[in-house]
Amino acid sequence: MPALLFWILGFWIWQQGAAAAPEPLLRVNVNGAPVRLYPFHGGYFGQFELAKPAEVVVQAGFDVRWVDVRPISFGVIPEISPDHSSVRLKAPRPMPLTLEFNGDWRRNVIHLFAQPPEKNPPKPDTPNVKYFGPGEHEPGLIELKDGETLYLAPGAFVRGIVRSVGTKNVTIRGRGILDASRLARRGDPGAPPDPVVANLYGKQRNMIYLENTENATVEGITLLNSQSWTLHVRGGRGTHIDGINMITDTPCSTDGIDLVSVSDALVENIFVRANDDCVVVKNTVPGSNEVRNIRVRRAVLWNMPCGNGIEVGFELRAAKIHELHFEDIDIIRVERGAAISIHNGDTAVVENVSFNNIRVEGATHKLIDFAVVYGQYGPDRPERPEDRRRLMDVGGAWDGVLRVPPEERAERAKHRGHVRNVKVTNLHVVDGGLPFSLISGFDEAHAVENVVIEGMRYLGRPIRDAKEGKFSVAHAPGFRIR
Repeated sequence: MPALLFWILGFWIWQQGAAAAPEPLLRVNVNGAPVRLYPFHGGYFGQFELAKPAEVVVQAGFDVRWVDVRPISFGVIPEISPDHSSVRLKAPRPMPLTLEFNGDWRRNVIHLFAQPPEKNPPKPDTPNVKYFGPGEHEPGLIELKDGETLYLAPGAFVRGIVRSVGTKNVTIRGRGILDASRLARRGDPGAPPDPVVANLYGKQRNMIYLENTENATVEGITLLNSQSWTLHVRGGRGTHIDGINMITDTPCSTDGIDLVSVSDALVENIFVRANDDCVVVKNTVPGSNEVRNIRVRRAVLWNMPCGNGIEVGFELRAAKIHELHFEDIDIIRVERGAAISIHNGDTAVVENVSFNNIRVEGATHKLIDFAVVYGQYGPDRPERPEDRRRLMDVGGAWDGVLRVPPEERAERAKHRGHVRNVKVTNLHVVDGGLPFSLISGFDEAHAVENVVIEGMRYLGRPIRDAKEGKFSVAHAPGFRIR
């Protein structure tokens, strides 16, 4: 055969191999039925409804020698097959499970979202419902008006973002996936590469943006590939976020849930993996009312290298922030930042905050961080970016904090606020090392006051004082560990 034909045949065989989809490294079955897995930058995720306990089997395309199932508190025990090719476990009830294989939590990870069956899902022709059935859709920007519902059916993969402004009783629900991978990344110059997509999306970068809404509900959906703050609630009251799952993309500033200048909000039964604050409370709206009565409970959080697990701040510019309650939360990874934090970078008063029954796994940087600081986000920051970079405390205990020259300290103090009456009860580090913690006011007049740590444990051992708990404490009258 002539050499040219050999070359053509070889090139054709190579093309076929290149065109073939690679075999997935992992496969999942629930009670014998296959579960579709979606790839993301750290592994795969899949979701399924669970009405009663089920057997989950994971087939691996590599040798399985160890599996960590998180959260540890769920008590799910994996069983590796004798030939090291599969893993079997029981899912006792709806819950978000994370499986890490062979200690490689950066790549070999599956997030499995076992969700409760839906109640009364709407039909495609239901009035006031924007309905997306199984399959792929690309609507771009979806706007909701008073009383409207956006429904993502099981099997729906919707490339778009959602906005609702000044409305009452809007609902976003379903078991489908909302994906924002078509948006340009934060910081990228220009518009998205597709001009049609750019026109549809406009300047909005949040996957879901709710502004001055009353009694808005977000329930059950999965949000994927955010390029900025993912679920941004700004102003308004009565927001209920329930049973959603979230995996953001890799740039910093892909916060999970941002509750900004809101009151009377309930967030529960969520999974958030974010490359910035997973759940954060801020107050940035000038002239806004007090931020109060916010409750976050039954959450599983994975904080990537930017931000914190649970955060209050940095931007706290207006009225008082109070009556914030975080309870029954598993923070399964803190790659950088703090597990729980309050960073008051502005003039507001933060008070009456509670953290109760928080379990922490794999925290490598900080555990608790409550501080009044001079931050890069405040209105009294230097105007020029190069001046902010010059003052950045790059080797310090905080990210986003500016150093204060001695001659400016009195002036900077005029723009600082207060943190007081914070109680942390039953904070347990259940895996990994014990990170250090910070309780630090700006000065005596702008302190972090009356912080009480009660029932703190590391790997089951009680923490009885600041030295044992690795606390750095300054300008913190009333600080107690008991």
